Amino acid sequence: MRSIEEAKFKVNSAMEGGFKRLWALCLKILAVPTLPLGLGFTLYGLFEIVTGSAPYSDVDIMPFVVGISFFAFGSLLWVLSEKLEESARLVRYRWQQNRVVRLAQQRGGRLTVTEAAAEVGFAIEEVEEILNHMADGGFVEVEITDSGMMVYRFPEVLHAHEKDRSRGVEDA
Repeated sequence: MRSIEEAKFKVNSAMEGGFKRLWALCLKILAVPTLPLGLGFTLYGLFEIVTGSAPYSDVDIMPFVVGISFFAFGSLLWVLSEKLEESARLVRYRWQQNRVVRLAQQRGGRLTVTEAAAEVGFAIEEVEEILNHMADGGFVEVEITDSGMMVYRFPEVLHAHEKDRSRGVEDA
């Protein structure tokens, strides 16, 4: 049953991150021509306003208004695409973090960076960043062996058997 849940989690994470990246790409594809088009209309509109004679008619300012609108719309598309890409990166990071925690559970609560990278298939730098971030958050403790090797210790994994004997904070 656990493997089915793991498979569902993996598929959902991949789809969520993949769809976000796909939408971000689509938005950027729309934004790329919209921005220079808006800038061009804006400059043309400004030229028409500066070289025209007062009072200005709607026809004189229309290219300027259209240009500003296109430029604002293109900028909005670009910002939204960046937000979607950041969200997709966060989904990937959480998925990677989950893989490292599951490996720690399998390995008895202690991991090295190289061991984790080899097992889960991520770059050493990615695993190191994940483990250091977890250590900064207090979820993992860093130990050093006599030879200088860094070992990441997962206290909640090591002491999971104590869950049944837990009690309220006031009683501790």
